[in-house]
Amino acid sequence: MPENVLFVPECHVDTALTRTLLADRLTFINHQHGISKVANVLSQQAESGRGRFVVGMVDKDKKFADVKYLRPFANSRPVAARLGPDCRYCIYQHPAHANHYLIVMEPACDTWIFEAAHAAGLSPADFGLPPTLSAFIELMKDEDAEDNPRLIRLLWAIQLAQPAAYRELAEFVADIMDQNSRLWQ
Repeated sequence: MPENVLFVPECHVDTALTRTLLADRLTFINHQHGISKVANVLSQQAESGRGRFVVGMVDKDKKFADVKYLRPFANSRPVAARLGPDCRYCIYQHPAHANHYLIVMEPACDTWIFEAAHAAGLSPADFGLPPTLSAFIELMKDEDAEDNPRLIRLLWAIQLAQPAAYRELAEFVADIMDQNSRLWQ
């Protein structure tokens, strides 16, 4: 098990997705509330000189280019992206810190999960979750979203179904956990 990997999700629903991607290996997750706090953790890790792999996860609806440490991510080309009609995201690598990555969910993680469920042929309603995107987004704002058993069941079902966008993120996470960055540099 790697000891030099850290995932830094921005909000509760991002944390729920990260927990699924990491199969609930919570020791690798440092939940931060807000994009500037994610940037602070990434910056502190860079300053520590430990060479740790650090992966932040933020929503595209934020102005991440306005946050000083995240600006280089915003100004670089993605190392991986899914830009199709649903389940969009980009993965950026920091140009000065090769072990630092930023996953940017577009438009936001709650919408991404909703779209991934549909791409997997799953209905959130079958898991006791709201069937409409607006109601789903509203529920995901809850501070307890990452521990919501209905959301957790939906995320595990998405993982089992392996729609392309989820599978690609899972492959990226697996490479980082194995500390095999050959695909991302």
